[in-house]
Amino acid sequence: MSNYPEKISLSLYIIERLKQLDCKQIFGVPGDFNLEFLDYIEDDDTLQWVGNANELNAAYAADGYARIKRSLSCIVTTYGVGELSALNGIAGAMSERVPVLHIVGVPSEALQQKHALLHHTLGDGIFSHFSKMSAPISSAMANLHTSAVGTDGLPYEVDRVLAAALTQCRPAYMTFPTNLHHVKVPSKNLSTPLPHPHSAPLTPAALLEEHVTDSQAEIELKLVVDEIQRLFEASHDPVVLVDACAERFGVENEVSKLVATTGVKFFTTPMAKGVLDESHEMFGGVYVGANSLPAVKELVEKSDLVIAVGALKSDFNSGSFSWAVDVRHTIELHSTHTQVGYAHYPAVTFRALLPALNARLGESIGKHGPKGEFGTTRKQENLKLAEEQQAQAAEGPVKEVATENAQKFGKEAITQAYLWPRMGKWYRENDIIVSETGTSNFGIIDVPVPKNTSVVSQVLWGSIGYSVGAALGCALAAKEQGDRRVILFVGDGSLQLTLQEIGTMIRHGLNPYIFVLNNDGYEIERCIHGPTRKYNDIQPYNHQLLLQVLSKPDGSQPTKSYKVQTQAELDALLTDETFNKRETIQLIELIMPRDDVPRALLTQAQLTANANAGV
Repeated sequence: MSNYPEKISLSLYIIERLKQLDCKQIFGVPGDFNLEFLDYIEDDDTLQWVGNANELNAAYAADGYARIKRSLSCIVTTYGVGELSALNGIAGAMSERVPVLHIVGVPSEALQQKHALLHHTLGDGIFSHFSKMSAPISSAMANLHTSAVGTDGLPYEVDRVLAAALTQCRPAYMTFPTNLHHVKVPSKNLSTPLPHPHSAPLTPAALLEEHVTDSQAEIELKLVVDEIQRLFEASHDPVVLVDACAERFGVENEVSKLVATTGVKFFTTPMAKGVLDESHEMFGGVYVGANSLPAVKELVEKSDLVIAVGALKSDFNSGSFSWAVDVRHTIELHSTHTQVGYAHYPAVTFRALLPALNARLGESIGKHGPKGEFGTTRKQENLKLAEEQQAQAAEGPVKEVATENAQKFGKEAITQAYLWPRMGKWYRENDIIVSETGTSNFGIIDVPVPKNTSVVSQVLWGSIGYSVGAALGCALAAKEQGDRRVILFVGDGSLQLTLQEIGTMIRHGLNPYIFVLNNDGYEIERCIHGPTRKYNDIQPYNHQLLLQVLSKPDGSQPTKSYKVQTQAELDALLTDETFNKRETIQLIELIMPRDDVPRALLTQAQLTANANAGV
């Protein structure tokens, strides 16, 4: 029985759907075509209008919020000038598989039909230009018009767009004409829940291409499980490789069960860092092809069976496509299909396969006994390998770089080789770590993070400045979840693109740690090309004044800023009791040497330079 009147306003219908999806923060910038819709948002006690400094930052924030909430987020912009400003951030969400609903307030249906020469247009009376620009970066679109679907059809259009975003884990786009903000629509659909992105039925590739019955899909599923069991029982050194889409589609718990059931070693990629417990005894490290630590690279590439879940083989996520894993010994589980060696199974998704596989392998291992090939012996072997890998990491490339940097920059300099292992000791369980495109993204790779840590980055899209807006969204989500610590790492160059959103953090009383890596410019670009070129230089900012500038002039919003120049100063700060209480927002400016980069970035820069040169 519905608690809603038979008919409600379309604005209220949209809001109720967002609330059902636990979307409590609405990001965006007001504009004359969305103002009356914003009234509904502000008047709802369970929603908060965030109010961003600009639409790009709002899109980044919505992205970060959706990642931590593990569900859909929402951004509201205005026609033309507002929506176009958000597109870079929306494109990033499309690229990285993040469900963000983009609602665009547009002129009334009557004005559009008259081809009126309005502000925020190209002056040609055509109102479809900008929605067409959003088409390639949207899982679904709806230009809400009564002339197309009638008043009663509007809720179905809203639900269609939302369902696409949720099932595909990608953005969706919806225009909302001003004359429809108050129009009454049937409320009956609200009694039918929308799917959650972690339990939504996935559409196998086969269903997109041809008609496949449920019974045929079941037959194919059994065939795949049989084949994987055969390969697993014949293998001597299997591993599990976890990638981004395992988290995006919420199958990481099933992957954890797979690891626990089989006792095999597991690895992640940069895009999946922190998805599984990195303090787990079976965690082997981060695999990035040729950009991996040598011990990690060896363990993965010598395996005779790699079970890859949710693989997303982008350049920075794969060491410029240098995964050296034999296809014949690889099983790939995806949201739309399964690949076993060269065999393609378009009717089997990982959401259906993983539970069946766990059950089957559990039975198989039970038959072999606790000391069989799949039991205690294998676990002991993997523990020994883990110890060897950790020892090699300590004595290998990381230590070598640290030694070289100490000689080059001085023993007390805050070098990349010193910073990331030191920060790793400061992390706590349940932290949210937001790392910027650039040195930060590569610095965090080699250092394990504690249990239940969320690592938010943009490895595939790679838009500099993303992390600041994303940290706002993460912090708002963290506040809803019990005030988890939010730790932002951003370079001095990237910060300049989106620093206004720190003011929004202050406005909402959020207390993230903002570590500004001040290495005097765009170090990642210098590493790839042009180390002495002026285009990689930036205007130096006085970072110690930023929080003061972005907070109220009356001093009613306390902030703290620190300038840290030596390892001893950083050690003292990280162990300071007041600093760790998080009573206010804190900016920590780390003065770091120019021309110093993390190990992983140095390797990736060479791989990228070779790729750019066509090598």
